[in-house]
Amino acid sequence: MLNLTTQSIKDFQICERLYDYRYNDKLPEKIYSRDIYTQKFESTIKNILYFFWYKKQGGITPSYTAMLNRWEKLWFPKNMDYYDIMTQQHETAYGNVASLTTKATGILMQFHEIYSSSDAIPIAICENFVSVVNKTSKIEDKFDLIYREDSKNYVIKFLFNYKSNRSYLYQTDFSVMHSGFKLKHPDKMQDTNFGYIDLMSNDLNFINYEITNEDTDSLTYWCDIISEKKLLVPRRGLTSYCKKCPFDDPCSKWVGWK
Repeated sequence: MLNLTTQSIKDFQICERLYDYRYNDKLPEKIYSRDIYTQKFESTIKNILYFFWYKKQGGITPSYTAMLNRWEKLWFPKNMDYYDIMTQQHETAYGNVASLTTKATGILMQFHEIYSSSDAIPIAICENFVSVVNKTSKIEDKFDLIYREDSKNYVIKFLFNYKSNRSYLYQTDFSVMHSGFKLKHPDKMQDTNFGYIDLMSNDLNFINYEITNEDTDSLTYWCDIISEKKLLVPRRGLTSYCKKCPFDDPCSKWVGWK
């Protein structure tokens, strides 16, 4: 059975060669410092929110100070001193340690204000799940958070800088999440809402994301195509992604049309 992830499906949608290089050939790829900072920032924020909900699940609500302390422990290198932090504040490069700390404190403060007094009962936190939409493949992913409040279940994805006019970019994410929850809890679908919390917005409350039949049909279609596809061809120069593709060199030498 073919093992897929939400991201691997989205990469296939961008380009079949990208998918093949990244997941089948597992070629090394260059990651720029900006992307490293972004990934680390988002991962650190998520880990602190998981920590918050794990504590809340055990009957203890962490203080805002406890969340900040955890940020400092996870974010700052052990050998970084006050002078290093002050020096970085004057750098103009994207995503320096100090500027991202300012963003983080704002996110954590707002999150704590909303959810420290919430009656939401966490059911699952960063929980692995499997979605099966056809007989030849399965999709592995994680629920960021599932909580229950007012007799309703809320299945939540943590997002950063969600754009409503580009909601189609998340069609696969939420279809996978919907399919995985349905497979695991078929009897709870009637009382469950699926959505997100945009951690970079001014409102960190749950926002519902409507999942249509077309969304789930689309997911099945792409899983079928990936499972059945034998020849993975390039789209070199035909998409905007090509300008930043880490596999431009091997793609330029691909000769497998026959």
